[in-house]
Amino acid sequence: EAKAQRRPWTRQRDFSSEIAPDDMADTAAVYAQAAGEASGAGELAERATEVGSDAGGLDGESLVDGDGRIDATARGLQGNGRDMDGVVDYLVRSMNRAIEADEEVFDLVLGDGGLEEARTRHVTAAVNEWNGWQSALEAAVPTNPFGDSFLLRPIVPLDVSYGGRTLSIAPEQDWSRAVYSLPASLATEIREKHLGNAAEDAVTADGEITDAIEAYRTQLAEFGAELQGLGYDLSGPLGLWTTEEMAEYSAGKFLEELRKDDPDQQLLAMYSQGLEGIADAVYGDSLNPGEPSRRLTAAELAYLEAFIGRIDDPEVLASLATKIEGWDESKVNLANGIAMLADPELGGHDPSTEAGRQALPEFVRRFVYDDKQGGLYPIYEYGPTEGQDFIRELALFNQFGDLMSHTVVPPGDQFAKDMARTAVDIQGLAQLQPGWNIHFTDYVTDTGSSDLLTAVSRNSEASAALLTDDDFRSDFLNTVWHESDGAADLIRSGALLPAGVDHNDPAAAQYTEAAYRLLSEAGDHRQAINADTGVDEALWPQQGSLERAIGDVTLKWMDHVSAGSQEGGYHASSDPDGDNPWTARNRNGRDHLYSFELTGAEREGLFRVMNESDEETRQAFFEEVGRWQRDTATGAFLRDEASGHNEETSTMRNIARVAGTQVRVQDDHDVSDYSKQQYTTYGAISLGASVANTLVDFGKFNAVTTAAAYGITEGLRYGLPAGNEAVAQAQWDAENYGDGPLKKQVAQAAVDADYDGAASRHTDTLPREGDENFRPSEVFSASETIAGDVFPHYQAALIDGYNDAIEPKASGGGQWSRPAHQ
Repeated sequence: EAKAQRRPWTRQRDFSSEIAPDDMADTAAVYAQAAGEASGAGELAERATEVGSDAGGLDGESLVDGDGRIDATARGLQGNGRDMDGVVDYLVRSMNRAIEADEEVFDLVLGDGGLEEARTRHVTAAVNEWNGWQSALEAAVPTNPFGDSFLLRPIVPLDVSYGGRTLSIAPEQDWSRAVYSLPASLATEIREKHLGNAAEDAVTADGEITDAIEAYRTQLAEFGAELQGLGYDLSGPLGLWTTEEMAEYSAGKFLEELRKDDPDQQLLAMYSQGLEGIADAVYGDSLNPGEPSRRLTAAELAYLEAFIGRIDDPEVLASLATKIEGWDESKVNLANGIAMLADPELGGHDPSTEAGRQALPEFVRRFVYDDKQGGLYPIYEYGPTEGQDFIRELALFNQFGDLMSHTVVPPGDQFAKDMARTAVDIQGLAQLQPGWNIHFTDYVTDTGSSDLLTAVSRNSEASAALLTDDDFRSDFLNTVWHESDGAADLIRSGALLPAGVDHNDPAAAQYTEAAYRLLSEAGDHRQAINADTGVDEALWPQQGSLERAIGDVTLKWMDHVSAGSQEGGYHASSDPDGDNPWTARNRNGRDHLYSFELTGAEREGLFRVMNESDEETRQAFFEEVGRWQRDTATGAFLRDEASGHNEETSTMRNIARVAGTQVRVQDDHDVSDYSKQQYTTYGAISLGASVANTLVDFGKFNAVTTAAAYGITEGLRYGLPAGNEAVAQAQWDAENYGDGPLKKQVAQAAVDADYDGAASRHTDTLPREGDENFRPSEVFSASETIAGDVFPHYQAALIDGYNDAIEPKASGGGQWSRPAHQ
């Protein structure tokens, strides 16, 4: 092997150990039993792992036929359905193909006419040649007729001939006689010649072994692709697909395909299927993972290390993003493999330690860890002196991000947090790249940071922890993203309850607190969130995804956002199992172990962020706010009808508080034109007896209750004489921004809930869109009619909640000052 620089004998032993043909019958028996017990193909590998069986048989019947193959007849592995039968068929074929490959490689080395037989012939030939020279030497030594003891033998060189070659051998004097020996160099020469011949045979055999094993691995990969298509997890007790040797082979073929100008996506997926099989085995489904059922085995970890280590070339891997756009199965497999490799809780490496980081692939270290001393970070410290190097590195970082965004299994906590911090750092650096203020020459948009945050979002607990980390949250919310999809993903992951988690489950605490931290501080970071940078919009695309995510979180937690509080804060039950564990009782119909409240300024700042979002996001958000008001009011009326106790005062106050906050931020949004200034001045009139006189003077309605309950400004909008331009503008504003929508939502909710028989009396009271009476004034009047008839006892609560939001900074006489536009 050393002479040939090939290892055919060793490879044969290693390959046989990999295949383990002696255990194949036992494995077949395990699968035979599992196939009858598993409910589907997806459970087969998992069930087989749990099953124990007598070696080589099932129910007294052998599973190996006379030729040593797994018996796939009626006595063989039996399925319990079409897909299961297909899986069993491919498993049998895979086992038999492995046995055949082992036999083929065995025969090339140890079989009749194989390499070991050839080696034996070369050893024999070497011995025979040496012995032939020895015989020739003996024959050449002259006979002394007087005997050694009487006269000295002549001391002369001898010519010794063998095989057509003659050597002159000088004697050595041994006291009284001459001694002739073959030279040591001849032994070396003979050995080298026959060793060389044996090595030539070894090289030939090694090539044949390579061909045999590659043919086997290629077919095994094809079988694996079929099995995965049928729902079978490749990482099972059979283990043929997840050996370290298969990892080396598959990674090599993966790279070979990837280096092509137009790589075949199906082949890339097939060669990376071992990674998929491991993810399937650990998570149940690599594309829809649940909680991990177990840690990685030593063999699985070795496979991940071998496969990912073999393809560890940043520029080649980056080409996945450029050669294959969008979603790709091989990207998913690779990203999942990296995530598992960097998760110590799963049995992978720990990135919090230096040893753990060094065990990760070079291209992961390059962009998440080591690059703090590499191609991206120096620009931060020294300025854009190496601009082109930065741009090239940022382009590679984008491609790395594209790959990692495909992870479906959650990255480990530390790895997730490291990627998130890297994303924030790199986005900050991307703003410094040269050319951004010179017509954006060679400017590279940082998409990698967004992609990394998408990967982070797969770990909802890590996302929640990041949002509750004061330093990270501040940096994160102060970042203006070139692309904000990833930031939105992280927000939704960390600040919304995951599927299956109830709001009172212990696991809900972290998400509730994350939502509070995010929503209470959003207004402090309005300029960054709304990308109000004062820089050309060509550089800073609109952050619609980020704004929409904050809107989604606001809507999901609106029960808490709607609550009134002077101090604000997050509250967690100190005694969840005690007699009185609640931190919030009957908040809009639910009790809470974990809750929060925002101050008026925090709520207003949050709504101001949403009010200054892009128009589509803004419109959709406030439509949902209106829907929340109506749905929450409907629920309150239904509960009240069932109990008959009029206990929904706090809910009504919360609904009106949200509506008032909406009016306040929207009324402030644009107050520059003359007509709005006109009706705004009327808002300075203090609430009280003068309200009635004012309305009488303007003579539109006698609506003292309306004005008092929903704010003097809104009342006067409808009380001003028709035809006045200021009034027309005011009525338009009231329809869109005023209390009219609130009154309509609550009135409609009462009808929907049939509260106090409202459905029979007021089904047609509210004008419908398209009706000739569908005018702001008519809707307003109809809403007031329903309120007075059906729920007059909740009017005061609506007044209080609305005014709590509309007049949070009273300065005497009921007058409230508008905050300056930020």
